[in-house]
Amino acid sequence: MLLVTALGSVSGGVFWTGVFFLTREDYGFSAVENLVLALLMGTGYALVARSAGRIGAMFERFGVRRLVAFGLAAWAVSAALPAVVTTRFGIWSGAVLGAAIPGIVWPVVESFLGGGRHGAELRRVLGPFNLTWTLSTALPLLVFPWLTRSHPLGPLLLCAATNLAAVFALRLLPMRPAPPHPEHAEAAVGREYPALLVASRWLLPLSYLLLSVLSPILPYRLAHLGLTVDAAWVAATWMVARFVTLGAMTLLPFWHGRWSALVAAGAALMAGVALTLLAGSLALVVLGLALFGAGLGVTYFCSIYYSLAVGHAAVEAGGGFEALIGVGYMLGPVVGLCGRALPGGAEGTGTVLLAWMLALAGGVLAARPYFAVRRAGPPG
Repeated sequence: MLLVTALGSVSGGVFWTGVFFLTREDYGFSAVENLVLALLMGTGYALVARSAGRIGAMFERFGVRRLVAFGLAAWAVSAALPAVVTTRFGIWSGAVLGAAIPGIVWPVVESFLGGGRHGAELRRVLGPFNLTWTLSTALPLLVFPWLTRSHPLGPLLLCAATNLAAVFALRLLPMRPAPPHPEHAEAAVGREYPALLVASRWLLPLSYLLLSVLSPILPYRLAHLGLTVDAAWVAATWMVARFVTLGAMTLLPFWHGRWSALVAAGAALMAGVALTLLAGSLALVVLGLALFGAGLGVTYFCSIYYSLAVGHAAVEAGGGFEALIGVGYMLGPVVGLCGRALPGGAEGTGTVLLAWMLALAGGVLAARPYFAVRRAGPPG
């Protein structure tokens, strides 16, 4: 499972962050074009992930492992498409398809991961899973300059190769995920887990909304600070911070069932975005990216754990979780486009204030389950 995750996650870093450096440097995309591209990518991902449960049910009699294999193969083809179709149409279609197709891959992978596991055992396997995909997502950006020097589309060709390798690695998995144990599943779900799930479902799309505001304009923001070729390394700061945060949550699992973890995540996300877009020095921008990555890590771990725990690791549960990520990816570019009409443009105070307003609104909605639980009082 971890091998498939590692190989497939390489494409995550390239398609959701690295592709915007490629479109800027090699295709001459403007910031607006990158934001529109991100909007289409997020919309495709959300729609496909939302349908994961229904599509998985159609493949149940054949084994959902075959569905993952088909998705990974199609993902590899979309990554290689810009190398074959060298016009702008190639990169537009390749990026949109490469973002949408994993919407069916990851819900099934998460179902395999959580199948038959509950409580402490589920948290134990989620730790290595989270560390694997975050490290694999950051790796392409860390070697991005070397890959692009070797071939302008080197990162995308790497995605094609790793996705095809993941297809062969799938043969190590059974045809279907393990079924849940109803008694163990009910016992492992804490009283406040449903409320925490609702709260995290508000914070998760907000976190990815903020990420998709940053990613398309981050190359331009770093270029204004004098970074060009090595900008991808600096951009990977938030990925490294997310990796470290997920590692800490794996080793110190005191966070589950606690509302304070979600509060800290929201604060780190908002502070990180403000520093990244408004700070005048590279050091403060790096600090902002680190805070932002930490907030992403806490939000993600909490959200996936509560989703699989309450949803008993069904493909539908994973699909709903991934669809929320897609919603964030879809709305973020809209914020960026609207921010261009506000003071400071897409990289200035207008965008930060707009993102903060949405984050505060989402924070209020995320807090409602907490107060509902407190009003209900203790069980019995």
